[in-house]
Amino acid sequence: MELVDVHCHLENDFFQSNLDETLSFARRAGVRKLITASAYPAQWSLSAELARRYEAVEFAVGIHPWYCPESVDSHLASLASAALGAVAIGEIGLDAKTQRYPMARQLDILIPQLELARDLELPVVLHCRGAFNELLMLLRKYGPERGGVVHNFSGSPELAEELIQHGFSFSMGGVLTWRNSPKRARLLRAIYPDHFMLETDAPDIPPVEARGTPNTPANILYVLRAASEILERPAEEIAAMTTRNAARLFDLHL
Repeated sequence: MELVDVHCHLENDFFQSNLDETLSFARRAGVRKLITASAYPAQWSLSAELARRYEAVEFAVGIHPWYCPESVDSHLASLASAALGAVAIGEIGLDAKTQRYPMARQLDILIPQLELARDLELPVVLHCRGAFNELLMLLRKYGPERGGVVHNFSGSPELAEELIQHGFSFSMGGVLTWRNSPKRARLLRAIYPDHFMLETDAPDIPPVEARGTPNTPANILYVLRAASEILERPAEEIAAMTTRNAARLFDLHL
């Protein structure tokens, strides 16, 4: 059984002292590929270095809506060179629930990143909270040809269908292990099998089985188990479908 963790943050300080062990545990859990997504320019070179150092690691580069002060404007010009060898532009997006930066500022940072993804023919990794109307308007005008993935998605099946029309799929992680959400179950059934992928968002959002500890990519097995229970499908089938979807979107060679 081969798995792909399409969204984690190996750049995080938590992993820097134990990354070999972390990836070894992930490999034993069946994780064949991991996509580590940077959140701000200071992480870009580390993201690329991790992908060079570890065969299982691929990387994405971008500016997250939580990290878009005026000082990052100068870095937008260098994002294209930072993306050399990347499988996506991300993690990028919009967040109406953060107090850090106004929506106008987030839009100023997101639009050129969408345009760059289109120019480089790369998919995008999107973070979006409370701003899907704004996001859909942008995708109609600036959406990259290769679409992308909305990570940690928890919207409605109807919203998912609108995003699918723009070439997007969806990844879900630890939230799936909270199995008491009929809304989430309805969403999962709507996007499976063709538009669903597995993520951990490690070291964030651990599964309920690892509550209170930093998340790791090996915990993807808990996400897989939860998806299997919700969908009432064999774990092996879900592993195959999600890995196929990830390989297709990110052009992974497994």
